[in-house]
Amino acid sequence: MSLFGWAKKIDPQEAFDTVASGIDKVFYTNEEKAEAAAKAFDQYMEWFKLASDENSARSIPRRYLAVMFAGVFLFLLLASGAVWLFNADYASFLAELAKTIAPYVGGIMAFYFGYYAISNVIESTKKSKKINHYA
Repeated sequence: MSLFGWAKKIDPQEAFDTVASGIDKVFYTNEEKAEAAAKAFDQYMEWFKLASDENSARSIPRRYLAVMFAGVFLFLLLASGAVWLFNADYASFLAELAKTIAPYVGGIMAFYFGYYAISNVIESTKKSKKINHYA
């Protein structure tokens, strides 16, 4: 019985491969970054496609929420313009409210309509490349 009975004989090639793969994983090359970013973008677009499916049960409430937020934003902008004729301070207050919700409205619009816009741009780009490719 040896002092280190639990130890097994180590294969030098296996040890070298293990150390080499560990060192390789320490360095993250630009090519690996690009591959990871492309994979992440593809996964995000797949999730986005599923989340913004027009035929889902969530599409009707989502559409109503998008229209309501956009309506409130548009109302604040138009009201600030109309009130400005009578009270400039209140008009600036309404404009500040509109500025406050603008990022949220933009995010909602980008989420709700963004996939369709992106897919249309991608499709038109593919069509234009096919036309230019055969020209």
